[in-house]
Amino acid sequence: MKSGTALRALLLTAALTGGTQANLLTNGSFESGAFVNEGNDTMSLAPGSNVIDDWTVIVVTDHTAWIGAANPFGLSASDGSFFLDLTNYQAGAPFAGMSQTVATTPGATYSLSFDLGSSSLWGLPSSIIASAAGTSQTFTSPMTGVNVWTNASMQFVASSATTTVLLQGASGVNYIGLDNVDVEFVSGPGLVPEPTTLALLGLCLAGLLATSRRRTQ
Repeated sequence: MKSGTALRALLLTAALTGGTQANLLTNGSFESGAFVNEGNDTMSLAPGSNVIDDWTVIVVTDHTAWIGAANPFGLSASDGSFFLDLTNYQAGAPFAGMSQTVATTPGATYSLSFDLGSSSLWGLPSSIIASAAGTSQTFTSPMTGVNVWTNASMQFVASSATTTVLLQGASGVNYIGLDNVDVEFVSGPGLVPEPTTLALLGLCLAGLLATSRRRTQ
């Protein structure tokens, strides 16, 4: 009896966890790329730049500042060592933006989340416009402090096999922080268990059948 119960529990666990997905974006925390310290542990990236792996600075916007942990601004990343300042070194608009295209399933719902940085030292408010698959939302940090990160999220429904995620500064003075960007499947078509999960489910079913036969005999 106990072995059958254990197998059922294992089967349920596999079913619940097998379809979970990690971040569909790559380099979501801006940790990899051809970083060059141009002073202040900071690198300014022009519109169209692909220096940060898998990301593009949105064309026809402003430069963005890619900042490391040794910066003198009293700021630090929310995840890892690097983060972005969508104001670069200038005060006020225009602001920079970042984009990345991910594979999606039409009709499926996804969640886009990111950390929005603000600092009373460098001027408030800090706002970012997030856009994906025709859905757009503006997020403003309500927090005050020298180095504050606020998590923001929205859902969108994919309309094609690929979706471009856009994150652009909307308001700020000398700092609009961006870090820890994440896109994950929520519901709808496209959730397929991994091969290892399918194999585990097969073993569990076989075990349950064997247990049932032994009980019958």
